[in-house]
Amino acid sequence: MPGRSPSFLENPDLKLLLFGGKGGVGKTTTAAATALYRAIQGPEHRILIVSTDPAHSLSDSFTQPVGDDVRSIAGIPNLFALEMDAGRRLEDFKHQHGETLKTIADRGTYFDREDIAGFFDLSLPGLDELLAVIEVAGIVRKGEYDLVILDTAPTGHTLRLLALPQLMEDWVRVLDLMLAKHRYMASVFGRYRPDDTDAFLASMSTELGQLRGLLRNSNTSEFVPVTIAEAMSIEETGRLLAALDSLRLCVQTVVVNRVAIRQGCPFCEAQHSAQKPYLEEIERRFSPLQLVRVPLFSREVRGPEALESYAKALLGEPTEGIVDWETGGATLPYSPIPLSRLSLDVEDQGLLLFGGKGGVGKTTIAAATAIHLAQEHLGEKILLFSTDPAHSLSDSLGQHIGNRITPVDGVAGLFALEMEATEFVEELRQIYAAEINEVFDAFLPGAFDAPYDRAVTEELVSLAPPGLDELMALVKIMELMQEGTFDRYVLDMAPTGHALRFLEMPELVRQWFTAFFKMLLKYQGVVRLTQVAGLLLEKSKQLRKVHQLLTDAARCRFIAVTIPEAMAVSETRRLLHRLAELSIACRQVVVNQVMPEANCVFCTEVKEGQQEYLRELAALAPILIPVPLFSHEIRGVESLSEMATVIYGDGHDGE
Repeated sequence: MPGRSPSFLENPDLKLLLFGGKGGVGKTTTAAATALYRAIQGPEHRILIVSTDPAHSLSDSFTQPVGDDVRSIAGIPNLFALEMDAGRRLEDFKHQHGETLKTIADRGTYFDREDIAGFFDLSLPGLDELLAVIEVAGIVRKGEYDLVILDTAPTGHTLRLLALPQLMEDWVRVLDLMLAKHRYMASVFGRYRPDDTDAFLASMSTELGQLRGLLRNSNTSEFVPVTIAEAMSIEETGRLLAALDSLRLCVQTVVVNRVAIRQGCPFCEAQHSAQKPYLEEIERRFSPLQLVRVPLFSREVRGPEALESYAKALLGEPTEGIVDWETGGATLPYSPIPLSRLSLDVEDQGLLLFGGKGGVGKTTIAAATAIHLAQEHLGEKILLFSTDPAHSLSDSLGQHIGNRITPVDGVAGLFALEMEATEFVEELRQIYAAEINEVFDAFLPGAFDAPYDRAVTEELVSLAPPGLDELMALVKIMELMQEGTFDRYVLDMAPTGHALRFLEMPELVRQWFTAFFKMLLKYQGVVRLTQVAGLLLEKSKQLRKVHQLLTDAARCRFIAVTIPEAMAVSETRRLLHRLAELSIACRQVVVNQVMPEANCVFCTEVKEGQQEYLRELAALAPILIPVPLFSHEIRGVESLSEMATVIYGDGHDGE
């Protein structure tokens, strides 16, 4: 790495350092290596690394348990780690402030205390991660640690998280509207005296303002995107940088991980050649920023010793035993290892879900499967769609898709869609506002308190659970199923943590709709909210059908995708356990990026390191489908068809 060291390794003024990027590019590894390096270089400084990813990996990275309480890292007394349980933060918040919220609602609306309390309980999920980040900001302010490093979730989830302060500000605004009526009435009949409710809102406003100020302070905070030399990762990094710029977060460096530099082995050479144009593109697109290249390691970067080697690579220093391997002039003809074939035995109108840890190839396997289905079932219509906020289908297919059903070039019968369902939330908001105004125009005209209730009631729809729009995307798919628009459906899901929340939401949101509907019934006999009530009732029924579909093994299958590495195996184990709890069928695990046979020293070491994890995965899943590592990036219909041939054999449904 020519020139200066990356600022995040050397800047003594940093108080908060965030790492993010596409799933599987090495965010956790880079964050952990940075924490270790800063702790070793400054033994007088206390360093804390925190994970807010629902699918934590710090324990795997440091090879020791971390968990939801701050723990020191063995052998490094000034380095501490924390895997935040955001759900616990939410429960603590509700326990601490639940009565205050009920009091505010009781003072500010016509609704019963029990109704509004239940409504709030159902609206809060999704704010748990924001509460975790607010806690991180509080840790930084207290100054107990000299540097706090935040390992974030993959891009889509991170951008949602960074947008949550605005959502919470909407919450505070609605709650303040509720209190406005009480303040007015108290001032009419005497003098209003601020109490605990005002103190709560003031405290929340202050904390949100401090969080925003901390994130935007370029002197003490920095966000470091991590990427790899592949088209899909580069595109996602570009979108991440644009979003960070709009949020006014400081970015000075981009880490380019897993750069292939070895020569002599045909497979390694092919990887090196395949990366070259992407490395040139990274130089062109991200040139205003410092670019730090980290070589591809033959062994997993886990444990303090390996993390220290990775930190040296960040500094551009030689890493003995990892970079300079002799290949001995080995030859490596490409030949896939023997495979179990993937089976797609779901009924017509069935749904295939592909999910797993970020960066393991979910989008690629889903797209290859959709192409296989279209080629195998000529005359049928297949829909490949994504609900991940950081969509990758356009990048994978090599054509723009976007939020409309688009024919896939070169594959008859295949259509794709990158779903954005914000239209439903906006439709609900507009219909609701119009009918609420109709209610108040007819109800207590001219009464002194009606304007307050009108404003509060209009804003209640703003308290919808975060992620409602994504779930409505699946509701839209149910509508297509009912209409018989397509014969088969393939869903490319977000990485594990986000995907599990998505799968847990149908029942939660249905309950929110029900609570909302019950509150609207308070106006029964005044003006009927026919459109809103009808819309809520319709969507509630559809959500019940979504839940029934997800738990019907004959119509819906979850196919887990992973790679033979420790972090991915641990996350796959947790994923399969949670799917079983949700009664979602998953019998097949695709193991991607399995190293083919080789005489090359580097490739052989990679392959040997994978064997232990393949055995662990075989014990987890009834059916294991290994897919070999390709020397080139799988992108575009031609290479996706090549992968489909490897996964499905001769094209006869796994025969």
